[in-house]
Amino acid sequence: MTVTTAEPGSAAEDLLPFRDPGFRADPYPYYARLREKHPVYRHPLGLYVVSRYGDVARLIRNPTLSVQQLDFGPAAPIHHTVLGKDAPDHTRLRRITNRWFTPKAVAKWSQVTRASVEAVLDEVENGDGTLDVADGLALKCTFETTCHIFGIEPTEMDTIRRKTYEIGLSLGPGGNDEEARATAEAFAWFADHIGRLVAGKRARPGEGLIDAFIAARDEGRMTEEEVVHSVFLFFAVGHLDVKHLINHGIHLMARRPDLFAAYRDEPEARPGIIDEILRIDTPESMVVRLTTQDTVVGDTTVPAGEVLALLIASANRDPEVFADPDAFDHTRPVAAGRHLAFGSGMHGCAGQVLARAEADIVFSAIVNRFSGVEPAGEPAYAHTEFLRTVTHLPVRFLRSPDSP
Repeated sequence: MTVTTAEPGSAAEDLLPFRDPGFRADPYPYYARLREKHPVYRHPLGLYVVSRYGDVARLIRNPTLSVQQLDFGPAAPIHHTVLGKDAPDHTRLRRITNRWFTPKAVAKWSQVTRASVEAVLDEVENGDGTLDVADGLALKCTFETTCHIFGIEPTEMDTIRRKTYEIGLSLGPGGNDEEARATAEAFAWFADHIGRLVAGKRARPGEGLIDAFIAARDEGRMTEEEVVHSVFLFFAVGHLDVKHLINHGIHLMARRPDLFAAYRDEPEARPGIIDEILRIDTPESMVVRLTTQDTVVGDTTVPAGEVLALLIASANRDPEVFADPDAFDHTRPVAAGRHLAFGSGMHGCAGQVLARAEADIVFSAIVNRFSGVEPAGEPAYAHTEFLRTVTHLPVRFLRSPDSP
């Protein structure tokens, strides 16, 4: 994302050092300071950062804010997707995909996820019980589900994971020239790869989501660029955020046997546990908007034409909404479901029903087949100021005493 240079007189101290390893590892103390003392913070990079829940929740639904007018820099192809469109173009593209993520459709896709998960866990049971779940389970099952929805074979998984992450490097405010080049190269790779997928589909039509995009293109409801980059978007969101949700949940269960037991013994608590996993370490830390008119945020009037970074990860730890916000507590009242991990309003995540279903399938399969899960090594991360990413998560699945 491209932002302007701050004008003279901006605060000398950078309260959000986006590239600092300490900030990226644990941004939550920084967010807490912003919420308390600088809820609308003019960052030295030239954007306004909003951190309190009430402000973020209101602005994320504000129809006067634009994504279409944002400068995404090297990630400009996102403007060919729903994430980079305002109404009415956003509405046009959203209508094409809505039917693919209804509860009935999600029930169908869930069968694919379940089969993938069970196959992985069969191998775990037949082996030594250890697995790096980051790619071996969380990525594998979500990627295979996405490919099934597309109507294609699940190939190039590792490359797509890597290229998606390289694009994500430029979606936050802290990117540098090297990351911008990686993003541009990643988009070029995706354009070539997806172009070949589309050509293959035209030669051998099917009934997947790519086929629906091709039909929409032929009917004049999508452009060729929208087809290509909408496929990219669903590749990305089909695994990126859900993978972190699953990894983080397994990581918590490996360190908290009580949470494992709660998921196993209290089916009614499972939705609340998934909500709390999403709330306490939100996969995407922020969304970005452009003001199209003077916009009042708390005591600050943000002029038209300014970039707003809405910190949903900070909003999800606002003590005004979530008591003891840094503690994991799945017994929070229903109001805890108000977290903003999936966004809200027009740009709220269309696939959130599927994301929750995939996470529940993974967690349920684990607690039904094993007596526990424990760390089998140290996790590794590749967090940015925008993405929370677990790259390695080795765990050991514990067999039940009565297992053969």
